[in-house]
Amino acid sequence: MRHLRLVRTLASEGTLTAAGQRLYLSQSALSHQLKEIEEEFGVKLFRRIKRRMLLTPAGQRVLDGAEVVLNEIDRVRDDITRLSSGESGTLRIAACRSIGFSWLPTVLNSFKNAFPGVEISIDSSWDHDPANRLMSGAVDIAITNAKEERSGIVYLRLFDDELVAVVRFDHEWATKNHVTARHFAEVDLVTLDFPMNGHDIRNTMLARAGVTPRSVITLPTIEAIVDMVKGGVGVAALNSWPARPFLNGGTLKAVRLGRNGVERTWYAAVTENDHNPPSIAGFIGLLAHHGKS
Repeated sequence: MRHLRLVRTLASEGTLTAAGQRLYLSQSALSHQLKEIEEEFGVKLFRRIKRRMLLTPAGQRVLDGAEVVLNEIDRVRDDITRLSSGESGTLRIAACRSIGFSWLPTVLNSFKNAFPGVEISIDSSWDHDPANRLMSGAVDIAITNAKEERSGIVYLRLFDDELVAVVRFDHEWATKNHVTARHFAEVDLVTLDFPMNGHDIRNTMLARAGVTPRSVITLPTIEAIVDMVKGGVGVAALNSWPARPFLNGGTLKAVRLGRNGVERTWYAAVTENDHNPPSIAGFIGLLAHHGKS
């Protein structure tokens, strides 16, 4: 790199004195470096005409290559600077399917205004513990309500939420203040098609009461579950934050689970790292604000 910069500078300045001043080198040091690169290629790169240093054909070819290499190195340095400062790059987010994606347009628009050079990539291929995705470096942020203590993972609290039963407006539950576990023994439960975990209603509220739904219908997305319930097939248990947009039209009703409700807390899980770019904190702040509004 030093030799390539020498060739470029000497070709631009035209004299050893001017090139030395620009590179902060003595004339003898400059002459020594020029000798090194000429010996490396085994050919003269410059010829001296009076005091001027003019490129030979071989020198011109080295200069052409130097321009390509040095310009690319400069671009790499600029890119690394922008990446480390959070001004560019890709922010990779893991979002479990139980969160849905109705929140994404609002948060994404605000994020792009604050970080126009940063792209967003959403990974919804996991459904429970995000630790492995984070520790492997596959994602930068995991949005979850399943807080699993794990060394190297930090869970940043976003906001509190509540798990609710979602039913059609004309369902018999729609007029109730709340329902209990025993009510689920009489209905078809529509839920996401991933294995039960410690936060699934079947493995918590219903299991503690020894209740099994009349039947279980599994679907891949919240949107599909909502469509099924709207069609009068079964009831769902959804987190109220992602379910909120579907409850505004009057077709669906949210009913509290138990007299005191079932509280959930959403977290942004990140690796324990002092050098996370500002875009991570920016996205988390916007998501927390959206959830609380």
